Amino acid sequence: MTVYDQIGRTYRAARRPDPRLDDQITAALGDAATVVNVGAGTGSYEPPATLIAVEPSTVMIAQRPPGSAPVVRARPRPFPSPTAWPTPRWRS
Repeated sequence: MTVYDQIGRTYRAARRPDPRLDDQITAALGDAATVVNVGAGTGSYEPPATLIAVEPSTVMIAQRPPGSAPVVRARPRPFPSPTAWPTPRWRS
């Protein structure tokens, strides 16, 4: 059980997305054609280019709206070969 399985039961109804944060995420992703949304939660800040969402909490997954990207339930773990993954692009 994750922390959000305990505290996230009314997350989507109680917490509203902040447009300023959404703008920062959109700007940071730039023209990225594909996004893997790790720690996706309820999908509040999910970019349209999201190919797949990764979230450990079944409670948060259950609150994702229809039409969201497909989601995989997984916990974060170290990648066996970080050099095999693309470098994220961040803009300031």
